[in-house]
Amino acid sequence: MNTTTTESLTLQEQGQQLSVLGAFANSEQFQMAKQAAEMLASSSMVPTTYQNNPGSCFIALNTALRLRMDPLMIMQNLYVVQNRPSWSGQFAIALVNICPKFSATWFEYRNEEDFQKGVRMCAQLKTGQNVYGTWITPEMVKAEGWGKKWQTMPEQMYKYRAAAFFARTECPEALLGLSVEGEAEDMAGKSQPDIKPPLFKSREMPKDDVVEAEKVADSPRQLGDAEVPGKGDVEVPPPHIRLMEALSCTEDQLNKAIAKASGDKVKGWHELNDKQKEKLAANPDKLQPFIG
Repeated sequence: MNTTTTESLTLQEQGQQLSVLGAFANSEQFQMAKQAAEMLASSSMVPTTYQNNPGSCFIALNTALRLRMDPLMIMQNLYVVQNRPSWSGQFAIALVNICPKFSATWFEYRNEEDFQKGVRMCAQLKTGQNVYGTWITPEMVKAEGWGKKWQTMPEQMYKYRAAAFFARTECPEALLGLSVEGEAEDMAGKSQPDIKPPLFKSREMPKDDVVEAEKVADSPRQLGDAEVPGKGDVEVPPPHIRLMEALSCTEDQLNKAIAKASGDKVKGWHELNDKQKEKLAANPDKLQPFIG
């Protein structure tokens, strides 16, 4: 192997390392990224959530290096909900569209006259084979309890979620493991993005009957017992978020634990009423034996 070939391979290896590690590839790259982040944070042209926030600018810059894209484009399309970085829906679709695996991408409707019958994303591989994403259906939206945006901008949300599901199975590297617009909000029970962890106001507990699954938790601590000086309501995250934090588990693990605890009478937290959810959130230890 001659010297020119060896140098070419070395440059290629360095490029691959940079694409994977970004700003953390080496100390020189880290320092340059740090200085660039401080400069971006001082600019009034970056989104307000990044202004005077060099830490968030550094993360956005590192993401840009890994994707080999313009940092300002990344900042315009990357926001944070409940400490979870998320791509805007249109940018997630763009990432799938430019994925080198595919020669074409498109959305498919189960019923062309009514997109809410079901939407999925599809693509054609460079080999000519077609691949298909998961159908996003109204039954799924209802069962998962997805939020307000599904009523105000349903067609966009169907496409955004279809793109997210498709990317995670067919080209997970495109999203870098991040959420897509609406996903973090739906999990947090919140419809608008915020750079800070959002707070949630408590509401009066319903007095309806409790099903047998309630036996997994008892003697709840009432939210109204806590008091915050100067405020009429206690601000707390929704119950399933508190449960996941307390149990250090994912939403899928939480749903499986609830199913086990109820003897498979309840498939997940979304099938519980508000009173049952609050009881579980107040007594997370009851579910601990069923986690994992």
